[in-house]
Amino acid sequence: MKTISLGVAALLMAGMSPLHSREWTATDGRKLDATFVSATDAAVNVKRTTDGRSFTLPLTGLSAADQAWVKEELAKNTKPVEGPFASLLTGDWALSEDDGLPFALFGAKDLDASKQYPLVVALHGRSPNTENGKQLGPFSRSFAEPARYAKNPCIIFAPHGYQPFGGQGTAWNSEPGTKALTLIEKLIESLPIDKNRIYVVGYSMGGFGACHFAVTEPKRFAAVVAGAGCTGPDSAPTFKRLPIWLHHATDDPTVEVKYSQELAEALKRSETMKYTEYPTGGHGIAGTIFNNDAVHEWIFQQRRE
Repeated sequence: MKTISLGVAALLMAGMSPLHSREWTATDGRKLDATFVSATDAAVNVKRTTDGRSFTLPLTGLSAADQAWVKEELAKNTKPVEGPFASLLTGDWALSEDDGLPFALFGAKDLDASKQYPLVVALHGRSPNTENGKQLGPFSRSFAEPARYAKNPCIIFAPHGYQPFGGQGTAWNSEPGTKALTLIEKLIESLPIDKNRIYVVGYSMGGFGACHFAVTEPKRFAAVVAGAGCTGPDSAPTFKRLPIWLHHATDDPTVEVKYSQELAEALKRSETMKYTEYPTGGHGIAGTIFNNDAVHEWIFQQRRE
């Protein structure tokens, strides 16, 4: 699927309009005949009439009339989400707390309770900044980017392992990790989550944590993306059955690349493992990893059997 920017360059071309198609108008007046496919409160997916090509159009790039039409479509036959976490689905990051665990949750406010959505669990790394809410790094926010989110609507859960746990962050194999795993179960019970499409991603300490979560609950997750940190080769039996994509920079001065290399070597005959090693980037490749559309396409393709 092709994703376009707020400039709505795709509106340059138009074609003949069949009955099931409609004319879309950009804020600059350019028009496109295309069939409505799906939408969120941030973007709309359409297929161009002339050739069937798919586009993701940010709502802010469309006319007021088109935006109103999309909102009406979203409201049709939509069952509202209810329960203890429903108020956190606002279309923006919402901070909350459960059993002493601070966390952030992201989900579109128009999610349909009659459907099921993937859950992305995003684990932050270690940092001197212990203020809760500041740990929403590029890997977490990349899943909520409007064009990507329109293509893969999901619920994003980002637990915070700093305050009140002390220090510069507590490893995910201790109290905050245990509480996060418990909260995942509560979210599954209360929100329209697809139990077969629960993914865990993390960077640095969070990369180790993502692998640790998968080893702890191997039947819960459908895929893992771990950047600049992972568990050792003794965890290989888990990932021979569970898809994992490891990422590391060769010149990482903080977490040696050998750790990812060792796990990748132990899994070299596995069809469920991917390993990308970057020649440069040090310990700052989180943006490189999670701003790669191929990573997002891969993870949302995975489904637990």
